[in-house]
Amino acid sequence: MLSDSHKKLLKDHFAVPLRYYQLKGRAESIIDKTRYKSVESLIRTLQSEGIVKPVLLASRNGKDITLYSSQSVKKLSPYELAQAMFPDGYFCNLSAIYYHSLTNQVPSTVYICHETISAQPKTHTSKLNSNALRSAFIKPHRYTNYVFNVNQHEVVVVDRLKGSAYGVIKSHVLKAVLPEHSNVTCIERALIDAVVSPHYNGGIVSVYAAFKNAHKMISASKLIEIYKQLEFIYPYSQSIGFLLERAGMPKHATVLFKEFPPAQVFFIDHDAKSSWSYDAKWKLYYPVGLVDEN
Repeated sequence: MLSDSHKKLLKDHFAVPLRYYQLKGRAESIIDKTRYKSVESLIRTLQSEGIVKPVLLASRNGKDITLYSSQSVKKLSPYELAQAMFPDGYFCNLSAIYYHSLTNQVPSTVYICHETISAQPKTHTSKLNSNALRSAFIKPHRYTNYVFNVNQHEVVVVDRLKGSAYGVIKSHVLKAVLPEHSNVTCIERALIDAVVSPHYNGGIVSVYAAFKNAHKMISASKLIEIYKQLEFIYPYSQSIGFLLERAGMPKHATVLFKEFPPAQVFFIDHDAKSSWSYDAKWKLYYPVGLVDEN
């Protein structure tokens, strides 16, 4: 049996929720201060004494995750839990939009990226003719079922290409939205992601609002640099330039236009309709009433 003082010290040491491989590392860091000879025996004692408790978090797709902690996960924010579940991930989409104060709405969903997809040979853009683009964008968005329900929030796990964490920064210590020093997309990457996945950013109307709120906050050169690194198949630059222009950033839009002159007709969102408006400059179809037309 462990004394109460030892239990308290151990509870403090294992307060942060951990994946099992992290639990082993944390146990190993103190094993020389205990009477135990192996990490596994120490962990067994921690669990049998009720110091560290496993908590199973169930995902809709069956990829469940177990966290280990001395404190109840109910005391943690969904952002803290998301970071604990995916310690190598980064906050993205609406979570990044919220972090950068580009929306006034408080999201009930947390988005975190987990890079698991291996790169495949890319389709050459010349093969993306008008029929292929239209066929792709008249279809609705596909939603992931890699979703956890935790503490009255949903945690949505976004799978992305391995090594595609361009424009990912550390969260600012003075901002209380995300856990301290967690990874999050920068404002330019957040806006790019919003254009690519409007359905994970509150919808295309909210994406336009985010661009308007980003006025005088973004760097055109940084946005272009990140965009190039991501090597998109679809010409999202047309949507980005259009939104920049309509959101009051014509100089940024002009830079983007010169860098990526529109070459083919594109659609700003999925579920494209024949009733959508058309912008000839950007060769882009968009929902009627989406943007200010003045």
